[in-house]
Amino acid sequence: MSVMIDSSYQALIAQLPADLRPLARRLLFDLGLARTPDKGWADVFRLAPCLDLPIFVPPDGATVDEHTVQAFRRAHHGACFYNVLVDRIADQQAAGTPERELLEKHFLKHWRLCLSEAVGSEAYAEWAVNHGVRALHLGIGLERTGLARRSISLRRYGFSILLKLGWISTASECLLHQRVEAHRIPFFRRAFQLLILALQAVDDAEDSAEDASVRGVSFPTALGFSPTALFTASALLTRAAESSATKGGFEHFAQWLSGRAYELEQIRQRRIGPLDNLAGMVIASSLEAVCLSVAGRTRGSTAATTSFVSSM
Repeated sequence: MSVMIDSSYQALIAQLPADLRPLARRLLFDLGLARTPDKGWADVFRLAPCLDLPIFVPPDGATVDEHTVQAFRRAHHGACFYNVLVDRIADQQAAGTPERELLEKHFLKHWRLCLSEAVGSEAYAEWAVNHGVRALHLGIGLERTGLARRSISLRRYGFSILLKLGWISTASECLLHQRVEAHRIPFFRRAFQLLILALQAVDDAEDSAEDASVRGVSFPTALGFSPTALFTASALLTRAAESSATKGGFEHFAQWLSGRAYELEQIRQRRIGPLDNLAGMVIASSLEAVCLSVAGRTRGSTAATTSFVSSM
């Protein structure tokens, strides 16, 4: 499963102009994501939903043919390549250069092409990708404003995460609407949103020292909580995601989420004190409320969040 993203990337590299291929081959290393130039995407992003979210789409008892799943996985990988590059530069963790701008354009074109092939509609793929790109930049803007002010509310923090990482579900949302009963879709969407909130909370807790050095302030500081409180929130959000996936009949997704929640809870029990656990409950409750506030507004998780934030 995990190696497919690297074969997808090699196929993309083969389509690039010859002068951009060496840059693309060492991109993860140059962006500070890989320790050596030979490491691939599966070495850097090891969590299955980040690598291959579409494989979790078929609910219990349903089947989706392998050719279809593979096509949507490739579309998901195309989204990864583009958005990771854009996000690293936006986060000031890598410098923007003319060569990287060219890569962005080629990556975006590749994402659109892969999604178009998966859904069988160029117009629909264009709409979905455009929403994903718009959401990414809206999320970056919310995040930058909060860090510049050295203060961000939990509500805006939650929206910024859903916007910045909503692209992860773009291919899966398309597959859901093609192959899954409509009443199940909100459960998958909620599980996904809770998961990305949980994943980002852990990342922001672990990266607090680096963010303070690079950006002048960390997210825990801007939020007014300790990094360990964010870690507790992540465990609670992941368990809530599992519950939503279970209710929707997405057993494969629920099983993965259960394992992830258990790992976080074990660390939480060993390392986090009562006060930070209490603060984490407050954070988790507030971020769950963000998910509820955008639920059902428009079709697709990214479109829903974009629509809501545009009206703030």
